[in-house]
Amino acid sequence: MSKSIISIFFLAFVLFLSGCGTKRQYFEPANINGKIKPSGSISSDLQESARNGAVLENGRVITIKSEEKSIGLEKHESFFGEFDGKFISASNNGKIRVKNKDGLSVFGTDLNIMIASASVKEEILAVITSDNTLYAINMDTNTTIFQKKMDVMAAVDSRIAAPYFLGNLIIFPTLDGKLAIVDARSGTLVRSVVISGEREFNNVIFLDVLGDRMFASTSKRIIGISPDNVNYIDEDIKDALVSDERVFVFTKDGRVLLCDLELKVLSEKKFPFAIFAAVAAKNKLYILEKRGYLIKSDLELKEFEIFEFTSQIDDFLFMTKDAIFYKNKFYILE
Repeated sequence: MSKSIISIFFLAFVLFLSGCGTKRQYFEPANINGKIKPSGSISSDLQESARNGAVLENGRVITIKSEEKSIGLEKHESFFGEFDGKFISASNNGKIRVKNKDGLSVFGTDLNIMIASASVKEEILAVITSDNTLYAINMDTNTTIFQKKMDVMAAVDSRIAAPYFLGNLIIFPTLDGKLAIVDARSGTLVRSVVISGEREFNNVIFLDVLGDRMFASTSKRIIGISPDNVNYIDEDIKDALVSDERVFVFTKDGRVLLCDLELKVLSEKKFPFAIFAAVAAKNKLYILEKRGYLIKSDLELKEFEIFEFTSQIDDFLFMTKDAIFYKNKFYILE
């Protein structure tokens, strides 16, 4: 055997040993302030969760208002949330239903493809399908007032923002990293804003409006749009939150960025190796860490408390501004 071949085998062996000896690093807080105990139980374990709602194994749902409800969800239906006092659900093959607060159907249609996200206001249903087609449907007349297919993406992030109604405008957070702004009265696309141009996992994961400012984020960029300018931050983003004239950006490497409304970073806190599972705010900042910790902070990122929440979070979890729902328990945020 030649010396060159022996050298290659030796190098491969060394790399194998070094790989075996690499220790995976986890978030390990130095100080624990206590343990979070459940506030009570819900009627069943969580079966699935999304940004605006969760489904229990018994078919009941949890809304973004932290309410458990029965809306007559059928088997294999997903729950997309409560909007304008109505509940949206859809089957895997694209049959979408809208129900009122009493669980009575007010509209249904079949789009023949899986639904990615949806929302409703008054008589208008806004839908994004898994092939990145945007729909605005008048439920009173059962007519499609707007339909446009955007670029198809090879893969998307499971966190998908819902369409946002702003006056007569519908803001569609697309699966290819754009905001499509549609006039609901005329059914026309009035503006398209590119957030980022990645070819995979580029869907809009966060969308919110504060006053005359709009904030939206993909997993690579968050932008803030105002009448005067557009600002942005490029990061590997896990999630974002707008609260009390502040914007919080949570990165995949365990950092929390506190920004002003111009997206200028005012403060930053690093939690080494932390994997953020969910975030919420209630005059405080609450962050769940994947290994089973709840991090509580003031809104200036100056004072922190860390609590044991549970064992490693390895199941569906849903978090609102009022409570955490995990397995068959809920935890009130105080």
